[in-house]
Amino acid sequence: MPWLATAITFLCGTTVLAAAELPTGKEHTNSLGMKLVRVEAGEFVMGSGEVPPRTREEWDAREWDEAPAHKVKISKPCFMGATEVTNVQYEQFDPEHKKLRGKHGVSKLDDEPVVMVTWQQAVDFCAWLAKKEGKPYRLPTEAEWEYACRAGTTTAYHTGDTLTPEQANFGVATNEKKRLTTVAVGGYKPNAWGLHDMHGNIAEWCLDWYGPYEAGEQSDPVGRADGWARVTRGWSYLPASHKLGAVRYCRSANRSGHLPDDANRVTGFRVVLGEMPTTKPLPVAEPPLNQRDVKQGPAPKDGPDATKPYFADLAKGLSVPKDMWGPIYGAWNHFSTIAVCPNGDLLAVWYTCTQEEGRECAQAACRLRAGSDKWDTPSFFFGTPDCNTHAPVLLSDGKRLYHFFTQSFAGWDDAADCMRVSEDSGATWSKPRVILSREDPLRMSQPCSAFVAANGKLVLAVDGDFGHRDERIMTSADGGKTWTVSKGDLRKAAGKYAIHPASVQRADGAFLTFLRGPDPMPAFASKDEGETWEPVPTPFPGISVGQKAAALKLAGGGLLLCSFDNKKQLFGGGTFAALSFDDGKTWPHVRKVEGPTGYMSLAQGPNGVIYLLGPNGSNIRCVAFNEAWLRDGKPLKPNDNK
Repeated sequence: MPWLATAITFLCGTTVLAAAELPTGKEHTNSLGMKLVRVEAGEFVMGSGEVPPRTREEWDAREWDEAPAHKVKISKPCFMGATEVTNVQYEQFDPEHKKLRGKHGVSKLDDEPVVMVTWQQAVDFCAWLAKKEGKPYRLPTEAEWEYACRAGTTTAYHTGDTLTPEQANFGVATNEKKRLTTVAVGGYKPNAWGLHDMHGNIAEWCLDWYGPYEAGEQSDPVGRADGWARVTRGWSYLPASHKLGAVRYCRSANRSGHLPDDANRVTGFRVVLGEMPTTKPLPVAEPPLNQRDVKQGPAPKDGPDATKPYFADLAKGLSVPKDMWGPIYGAWNHFSTIAVCPNGDLLAVWYTCTQEEGRECAQAACRLRAGSDKWDTPSFFFGTPDCNTHAPVLLSDGKRLYHFFTQSFAGWDDAADCMRVSEDSGATWSKPRVILSREDPLRMSQPCSAFVAANGKLVLAVDGDFGHRDERIMTSADGGKTWTVSKGDLRKAAGKYAIHPASVQRADGAFLTFLRGPDPMPAFASKDEGETWEPVPTPFPGISVGQKAAALKLAGGGLLLCSFDNKKQLFGGGTFAALSFDDGKTWPHVRKVEGPTGYMSLAQGPNGVIYLLGPNGSNIRCVAFNEAWLRDGKPLKPNDNK
């Protein structure tokens, strides 16, 4: 690629060039035939609302991250691309990109906006163009983008308080049929500056790291000093699960984003010709409560007497208030994961939203600090704005925490699987990265469970994409740097709809996986790390919608399965815990567990205490028990599975 040979120094994602005079006049056509229009200096109110939404009605109208609205001065004029950068323009910089045209039926033609570019590739294009012409090309800042989009308006859109399919491409055609693809740039009427497609068609990378706004007047803001997502603006042709539809996300004030390495079919960019503001970025925002004041050191090994039954309800402080409307939500909290941190703290994480396929879906967390009997107040854990951040899975190897999740475009599907790590019990986290892209031939959807195999490999059990079409295992032999997706499909092995794998490793090295699906509960074993699967009989009832089993290999060698007595054959219904000492052949101890339900998860501390977490709505329950308590359970009788 030609840009690889381009030696240019970068500062904050833009090229360091000597000050250059802007073109004269209101329009400029550059060496690529790209039309740029002049955007004059001025002031505007950025964002929407003085405080985050407090009701459903307020949340329907605006997002929590648009507040506080604040006055912004754009001190210098610039030229901005009248349209998004097209395929034919971008491919003068990177001819190899032509191979990506038409993926998913999107962006096929020369004059359609380029997509499938990372944030860095967009920055590199600007640097290449800057060197080619000796002019300061770059990405727009988020403030410049909103100022240019509004073009003097104060309404929801530069078209007024409404936006129609005749005015923008946001996934609805004029004949009321969905148009789930890009269209040629410049086909819709421009705003007052002469800028086309500022609403819809594709999302556009901005220069800034995403982060919360601050109150007060600002001049030429450039976002935060660091973060994990880069801002995108303008929405796209992508539909959205909201009663108002995707048009809600096209608003001038709406903020979206992606992980910088997430090259995808809905995101491209437009360029700015103008000197980079000299403003210093805002400092990194204060971390959420679950990351503050995290003590370091080894986990306590003392605990309840291991020879005596121990059970405790640890739900104190876990529930989310129902009137929360971002970044965590009181409406629906689901799909849990729990880990004992290397320092002994418990970290509980779940996804939080108004509806689980919604664009707002993010992740919340709560920390129970070692030695405390009360959880911290639930707080935001992770999420990328307007990108469904689904299915948290935590894994602790005793020294490091792993956090797995998806970045999803169609509810929880059309997903990129991602990972980040913490070396300090969740006080700080690495930059998240994509470990399995949406473009992979074996692309998957939500992670469901994880463990460290006896050979040191990381093992991640994952649902299939688009309707859970398959269920597979992913493994990594290098600490998560690279991943292999197994060929063995658990759905195919089951022959029926069987999802949400709860996976462990048996004493003989085989992977053992329990699934949600038909009755009795389906289970399969693999002696080749998920390449092939063989059925394993279970005496337990099948589980259904709103339920996910959890399995854990205990430190003492036993196998623990927590699931649901849906047929009321064990205890008259509810949650149960079953203990096996022969890797699931027999279950001599089974007993009812009061409290947790929903999508459950398990973890065990160095002191032997076992933790079971299960959220349902805003009711999040966690209990603790030991193996001695499990051993008080009665064995299944021979007819218990009939």
